[in-house]
Amino acid sequence: PRLHSAQSALSPHLANELSKCLEGEGGPEARFDHRAAGFAGLDAPSSLLLPEEQRTIAIFDRCAPSVTHITTSALVQKQPFSLDISEIPYGTGSGFVWDHHGHVVTNYHVVRNAQKAKVSLSDNTSWEATLVGAEPDKDLAVLHIDAKAQGKKLVPLSIGSSHSLRVGQKVFAIGNPFGLDQTLTTGIVSGVGRDIKGITGRPIRGVVQTDAAINP
Repeated sequence: PRLHSAQSALSPHLANELSKCLEGEGGPEARFDHRAAGFAGLDAPSSLLLPEEQRTIAIFDRCAPSVTHITTSALVQKQPFSLDISEIPYGTGSGFVWDHHGHVVTNYHVVRNAQKAKVSLSDNTSWEATLVGAEPDKDLAVLHIDAKAQGKKLVPLSIGSSHSLRVGQKVFAIGNPFGLDQTLTTGIVSGVGRDIKGITGRPIRGVVQTDAAINP
């Protein structure tokens, strides 16, 4: 009965094709002919996207080339008084290209206590990085990669201001959580002007809060 009531709202041809698919007529090779049913104009993926989805995709396409994946390592001496030193993975994090000169901004906790760092760009090229500046109290660090000297064209991220942000605005984050590079996350601004405790124990003021949890 449910199938018949659904068919009453469809064109006879479309209802017939749908019945064939549901009943398996024609065996495993039976296929729904979307062109014969009047859906020939929906082949282009963009025609299936909502305007909001198109804007989100445009933001990702514009910003993703500026987002970096940072891996750090430490040098470990296997035995006391031994020259046998091994390099072991230390941590990972995200960053972004600041300028065309090869400066990359990341969090200080990403590179803290690490002895080596490598920056991977969105095109999967990797570059050895040096630490050129840090502000532990603000959890900020600046790395430098020598990509420009080797002919690599970097794409700096467009920088805005958080002063005009309002609670309820949509926000986006592109990063590398758990090593899954080029991951896009969306949310909203849940609060502005927050204070949090930094890794040095000092407060970081004026923080933007996103997607607050309801329960502690």
